[in-house]
Amino acid sequence: MERTHPAMTVSHGDLAAEVDIELAPLILETWRAGIATIHSCQDMGENVADLAARLPHLDDFVRRESGRANIGFAGSGSLEAFLDALANAGPRDAFYERMVHWAAPGAWQLVVAVRDQGLRADEEEIGGPAPDGTPLSRLEAVSFQVRFPRADVDEMTERMRRRNRGEVVALGRPTWATISHAEDG
Repeated sequence: MERTHPAMTVSHGDLAAEVDIELAPLILETWRAGIATIHSCQDMGENVADLAARLPHLDDFVRRESGRANIGFAGSGSLEAFLDALANAGPRDAFYERMVHWAAPGAWQLVVAVRDQGLRADEEEIGGPAPDGTPLSRLEAVSFQVRFPRADVDEMTERMRRRNRGEVVALGRPTWATISHAEDG
């Protein structure tokens, strides 16, 4: 498969991969934090645009995901460690609000990819067949992905660097200013 975005080799310890150039510093800092990733893309809309030319039903995806990046993790624990590291290495500001609240402008999204283990031809049927003889479905979460505005990458990288340097940050209380405007009492 041809790459959409320019990439560079990133390596740390046993981890090495070709990573989109805009995400390379963030992926390296994430690996330095001991958090493994399995894939990433600096702009999902751009990445899928050529495919959408053949599959028009993807036009909405391209429009919605243009300007949004993603990073994938093999397990929910890795995803949670990544999110915790970012949340605790900076103030509870508009960036934080995008991370944690679905109604914030530019809110981050979490996506779970599943595989149907019941339909794998190389394994015994799991749970026995359905009444018509077909294997029963057994869905398994196989990866977790965080999708975020491409514009957040620099802040994410800086927060991960702070975390890796062991810097203590005054978190403060969130104001939720991007979500609602509190009226004076």
